[in-house]
Amino acid sequence: MKNLTKSITLILVLISLNSFAQNVNPKFSQAIKTGLDMVAAAKGGEDYLKAENYFERIAAVETKEWIPSYYSAYCNLYAGYNTASKELKDQYWDKALQEIDKANALSANNSEIYALKGALEFMKMSVDPRSRMYFMGNSAESLEKAIALNPENPRIYLIKGQDTFYTPEAFGGGKEKAKPILESAVAKFAIFKPVNTIEPNWGAESAKALLAQCK
Repeated sequence: MKNLTKSITLILVLISLNSFAQNVNPKFSQAIKTGLDMVAAAKGGEDYLKAENYFERIAAVETKEWIPSYYSAYCNLYAGYNTASKELKDQYWDKALQEIDKANALSANNSEIYALKGALEFMKMSVDPRSRMYFMGNSAESLEKAIALNPENPRIYLIKGQDTFYTPEAFGGGKEKAKPILESAVAKFAIFKPVNTIEPNWGAESAKALLAQCK
């Protein structure tokens, strides 16, 4: 009886996901795809900021959709990666955290949102590790929440592996400890299928590239 209940629950979840995939507004879907094309073509911080601004405009119109705010946060994350200025990094990542909170308000208990939040919190710590170690705990908490919500989400393991890779060995990081985490990420990316064409599907190549550096 217990197994039957689990099976019925799984079927209902799959039906719900399939229904969602089919009911995405075509205009909204195309708008997001255009933004994702901008992200794919980005060559530096300014390009990511242009894409962020584009997603932010969508979010202002599609006030019930979490995806535009999620991608706005993602673009600000990469804008921060592409500047040497600590002041600008803080500015971009603070805004990204605000955007990820907006996404969370629209889609509670979403593994993708918590995974990206964990990445942002780790990067906030990296700007000034001595005074911001509390962000390390915040990041770990967000990533554990993401795992609890969906242990098959490969981006969680990419982010955990990346964080471990760039953490000095003296503080529990390094290539050796990052390797098994990144191996899990690569394996999960190999079988991952997004619900539809606009939900998060990034990170597979980054996981492979970082794992290659661990060998």
